[in-house]
Amino acid sequence: MKFRALIKAAGRIVSIMAISLLALGLGPTVITFGSYLYYEMSGTIMPDVSIGGVPVGGLTREEAQARLDRVWNKELRLAAVDLHNPSRAWVVSPAEFGLKVDPILTAQRALTFAREGRLLDQINLMLAVLRTGIDLPPIVDFDVELAELRYASWDQQLRIPPQDGWLILERGEVIVHPAVLGWEIDVPGSVALLAEDPLSYLTQQQVIPIAMRSFEPEITDLSETVSRLEDVLGSHPQLQAYDPVTDKHFTWEPDRVMIASWIKLQLGGGGYSFELDQQAIDDFILDAVLGLGTERALDMEGGRDQLIAQISGLSPEPLIISYLPTEYIVQPGDQWISLSFKVGIPYWKLQEANPVLVRQGLIPGETLILPPRDGMLTLPVVPEKRIVIDISEQRMWVYQDQGLIHEYVISTGIPDSPTLPGVFQVSSHYENAYASIWDLYMPHFIGIYDAVPGLTNGIHGLPLLSNGRRLWADVLGRPASFGCIILDLVAAEELFTWAEDGVVVVIQA
Repeated sequence: MKFRALIKAAGRIVSIMAISLLALGLGPTVITFGSYLYYEMSGTIMPDVSIGGVPVGGLTREEAQARLDRVWNKELRLAAVDLHNPSRAWVVSPAEFGLKVDPILTAQRALTFAREGRLLDQINLMLAVLRTGIDLPPIVDFDVELAELRYASWDQQLRIPPQDGWLILERGEVIVHPAVLGWEIDVPGSVALLAEDPLSYLTQQQVIPIAMRSFEPEITDLSETVSRLEDVLGSHPQLQAYDPVTDKHFTWEPDRVMIASWIKLQLGGGGYSFELDQQAIDDFILDAVLGLGTERALDMEGGRDQLIAQISGLSPEPLIISYLPTEYIVQPGDQWISLSFKVGIPYWKLQEANPVLVRQGLIPGETLILPPRDGMLTLPVVPEKRIVIDISEQRMWVYQDQGLIHEYVISTGIPDSPTLPGVFQVSSHYENAYASIWDLYMPHFIGIYDAVPGLTNGIHGLPLLSNGRRLWADVLGRPASFGCIILDLVAAEELFTWAEDGVVVVIQA
């Protein structure tokens, strides 16, 4: 009540002064001075004053304080913007991030505007405000700790996890998906931005800046793995095999899709590694073996090693195809010797494989186990060389790298001591072998098979009796020997030098 009485008294004083000044003809001055005295004594904010666009003119300090707190701190909403990707924005209260207007100090600023300094300056400033108005900036508080906490809590929802680079094998090709950076809130950077100019962000930019920073995924560079995979896929491995019985070479080449099916990709340790699936390789080899029929076989482990070696850039030797035992039904009239000529296997080898039938004798209808067709090949085969002998034509052909290099006239065994047909092998070399049973020397003797254990048939030059007589020089081209294959002296020496142990010798009936 006392305050209102003072205001009324001040009003009367102002009125009396105004009437006096009007009497003196000072109208504008009267209005200006009167207004100044009124607002000075009333305790209200001068008209046309606003705070950041919020009008507070004519309000008391308490009224302005309440309005400013409501507008700036309770109702105002800003956009929290991802500065890396501005399309991501959220509506927030600035107070959440520690950004507030101080309503008390700001209202005080509005109240004291044009009330400080010289009286004339105050009056002039008031006149300027009355003409154009004035918008004062609010006083802003920034709570750094609150901002740090809020940014940190927001990181959990705004974080974009990185994506590791990854790859797959598809239809024999390496498909690479590059790594993608992850993004997280740069809490110190975001706080520093707000702290740099909180007033500007609140009143002018009207955003809460969210500074983001990238971080690397665990797996980024796949180039080395891709290069190694391409080396494997482009290695063109071949499963290579040689059949020493038929003198045929076999090649099975997997395509890129097949090779890709052998690769087992493994993820771990910050990247990719891979190994070859041995079972998948074995399945490929098995398919190849099945194509050879039931009599032939291939070393699975050797085939796998060969393919892996070629993938690694090596050039291993071809595999040697092996044969499996077969069965034969004994026919009427079959005897061990006749049967050996029929199947091309020495009789004693047949007996080794069938001890029961040796004891009971050959009975028609019984099943006989035939040793493998390569059963006489006991030494490592020399694939690039081959000797072929034809009993009916009394000829020998010598091959190297599947090309004919020599043809010789020969003599094989006489009917009472015939040369056994079959697949044999150079197994020994004697410069001048002696046969005591016949008392003769056999120059450049090459052993190829045992007709009976301990009695080796072979290839040699014209024999020489101990009395110095040379045999069979005039009968080459007709059977003459006791089972060996006879050449002239020059051819025998030539063959002796050329044919190392292991060379396959095929004798045809």
